[in-house]
Amino acid sequence: MFEFIRMMRKFTMILSTFLLFAGVASAQQQGSGGAKKIDTCALLTKAEIQEAIGKNVQDGKLNPNANPAVGAPCEFVVEPYGAFSLFVKPVGPGETADRMIAELTKAKIAVSEAPGIGDRSFYASPGYGMTQLNTFKGPVYIIITLMVPGATEIAQKAAAEKLMRKVLPRL
Repeated sequence: MFEFIRMMRKFTMILSTFLLFAGVASAQQQGSGGAKKIDTCALLTKAEIQEAIGKNVQDGKLNPNANPAVGAPCEFVVEPYGAFSLFVKPVGPGETADRMIAELTKAKIAVSEAPGIGDRSFYASPGYGMTQLNTFKGPVYIIITLMVPGATEIAQKAAAEKLMRKVLPRL
């Protein structure tokens, strides 16, 4: 149990840091009133996630500690001690895939292109066994984060791609 708590704290710390980069101008965006509210936890079912990653998943919950100016990721516990997160936010002014890649690279987080998904997608590997798929599609920026015990990075990337392809038409 202690190992699970330690891994989730690391996961939350890295995700929070990344979301700060992602939310540079979100407060301005949300203040405009034109953004459609998205129920992040309704975009994927528990069964879809379980099928894609091959592990049992607990029900998703919005992160109550998330910065409301940035948005709240829907988080799922991957049994026995992993995590899956889905985050969707409006693209802020000046926020682009190139800018996000530059910020991640500056933070020494490995990135690689993920062609053919949305308008532009890329993977980020923040460490601790996590894989993120970042996708820009029209006015939204979507981040899927996986930390699946025993799964290779290749398997996590395949699962993230499969799930992202389910999310995109639902936005």
